[in-house]
Amino acid sequence: MSHPKQLTYDEQLDRIEALGIIVDRSNREKDLSSIENIGYYKLKEFATPFNSNMTSDGENIKFKGLSFSNLIKRYYQDKNLRMNILHAIESIEVSLQIQIGYILGEKYGPYGYLSFNNWCDRGIEKFDIEEKQYYFKKGLRRKIRKSNMPDVKYEHNQDKDSFPTVWLATDALTFGDLVSLIDIMSPNNVRQIAKKYDCNAQELKSWLGCLNLVRNVCCHNSDLLDIKFKTKPIVPEFYRDDVLSYKDGFSNGIAIAIFIIVKLMKRINPSYNFKDIRNSFYKVTQDKDDLAESLGFSSVKAIKYIR
Repeated sequence: MSHPKQLTYDEQLDRIEALGIIVDRSNREKDLSSIENIGYYKLKEFATPFNSNMTSDGENIKFKGLSFSNLIKRYYQDKNLRMNILHAIESIEVSLQIQIGYILGEKYGPYGYLSFNNWCDRGIEKFDIEEKQYYFKKGLRRKIRKSNMPDVKYEHNQDKDSFPTVWLATDALTFGDLVSLIDIMSPNNVRQIAKKYDCNAQELKSWLGCLNLVRNVCCHNSDLLDIKFKTKPIVPEFYRDDVLSYKDGFSNGIAIAIFIIVKLMKRINPSYNFKDIRNSFYKVTQDKDDLAESLGFSSVKAIKYIR
């Protein structure tokens, strides 16, 4: 069995050209630098939507209608998009921390959140709740030890076991932690939080699960533009005409996540500026409806509603 051999950067560029990507020979030194700094496989990943003949084993790949210069632009626009989307999701994360802390604190007191039976969905098995409570507390201790927030260290903000108040605890939680808490909350508690975002409980859970995945992609330098959600989130009602639809439902592309962010941000910060996110999509789609549709937008015109 033969093993793959390492290719020089020159050979990698030749390989990219052999795959059908249009290379301008006059820019060879610049293109070689791009391969050296971005990586052959990462660039190949971002070219995937232009592949017209890929089998399950990755053989017989042939890219059409894509120049190397546009591939590089696509990579950097995705990078810009990830940074800007992460900024918006962080605003949603902070808002969730506050809402969860407020609801649990108001109903169960400063330390009532530590007893999951107080606020969890009664339909979940008791053993499962106890298990989740154990791992939550274990993780919270670790997060508190690493926290730089002064108030979390003060004894008057801690219970007898040195756990902080709910308002400090939620500040230490990650977006994924917050989504996990909402997933096991009682229906009434979820409805109260959902009301703050002008949606129902089912929509909130669907949207937050989607954004948690998007956030992870943003943090791990993966291809966000071409993400395809295996579990399709619920499309916000107001933006249904802007997401590409089929007979059996809506597209599972990135567009749906963008309009979820816009919907939530209208409640959190109505004056939030989506200009950079909008511009990234305009540059990637190049005013072509087919490229916009490949991302899940109904057309290029739908991008203007990211505001």
